Amino acid sequence: MTKEKDSNITDTVDNDMSEEVVEEIIEEPEVDLSVSQLKGVGAKTEEKLISFGVVSLLDLCVRGAKEISEITGVAKDTAKTWIFMAHKMLEENGMIRKSDMPVQELLTYQLNHRRLKCGATEVDELFGGGLTPEAVYEVYGEFGSGKTQFCMSVTAETLANNGKVIWIDCEDTFKPQRLVEILKARELVADEEEAVDLIGNVKYFHTPTTEQLTGTVDSLSKLMREEKTDLLVLDGSIGQFREEYLGRGTLAERQNEIARLMTHIKNISYYFRCTVLFTNQVQSDPAIMFGDPIKPIGGNIVAHASTYRTYFKKSGKKRIARMVDSPEHKQMDASFVLDEKGISDKDEE
Repeated sequence: MTKEKDSNITDTVDNDMSEEVVEEIIEEPEVDLSVSQLKGVGAKTEEKLISFGVVSLLDLCVRGAKEISEITGVAKDTAKTWIFMAHKMLEENGMIRKSDMPVQELLTYQLNHRRLKCGATEVDELFGGGLTPEAVYEVYGEFGSGKTQFCMSVTAETLANNGKVIWIDCEDTFKPQRLVEILKARELVADEEEAVDLIGNVKYFHTPTTEQLTGTVDSLSKLMREEKTDLLVLDGSIGQFREEYLGRGTLAERQNEIARLMTHIKNISYYFRCTVLFTNQVQSDPAIMFGDPIKPIGGNIVAHASTYRTYFKKSGKKRIARMVDSPEHKQMDASFVLDEKGISDKDEE
């Protein structure tokens, strides 16, 4: 919007409304995010970085020193210095929270987080009122346990609250019509036409191979900056590595690739202040003689990179969500059912 138009708007509104209108039309100041401003990043180095999708300070921080060193050929200590400087620049421009924020200020900051709900009371309570930004949520369970329906439910509620969503579909299970049905069943929209219009705020990517998955994740920064994404969903991501890297001989390579992906999505949640939600497959551990032998795939690499881990399991017609690992929530169960609303409270069955 031009300055002339801004002036016309503010001149035509009354005093009570002027402050609100000005607030709406003011845009965030332009921040120089180019990597060329870093000491030691010349034209050739910048060209190398751009060829690998590293076009901004945010990309630099998401990728990490080891990967930047591999891309450019510079010493790892130099790459660490670049990332340290980039991080400080982002802090100074208010694009990320300060790493030395006082504890009381951090408390207020976290309490003011916008929470993303799924709409099932017990499950939302399990997550302390909803999913928070700057966190990675893992949901694992057997097929039919409700993992994708949970993601759909969170997506529907996010869209209804003017949020933006990126959905990375690794198993070709995303059905836009199902999302439309959930929006209508929950009465979040007036009719199907409004629902179809609303799902336009979902940016969808189908990634049938691990190469496409990692490439898509690596190229998200521009879209996430422009869209101000609230929720990033990766449905079935870890399972792809299980399918493509077969045999014990590929285990080390597979885990290295998984570690790279987890590092990237963890950094994305922090640097873009968004919620990352991914689903995971399971396997049965024959060494467990008593109790539930089901455990998620991916090993400790996935476990340590996830802020919250939740286990979904079948229990007759209903489903159980169990908080397995959390830095703040107690271990407890929540019941829900799968229906036309996605997931719902069990008493609505």
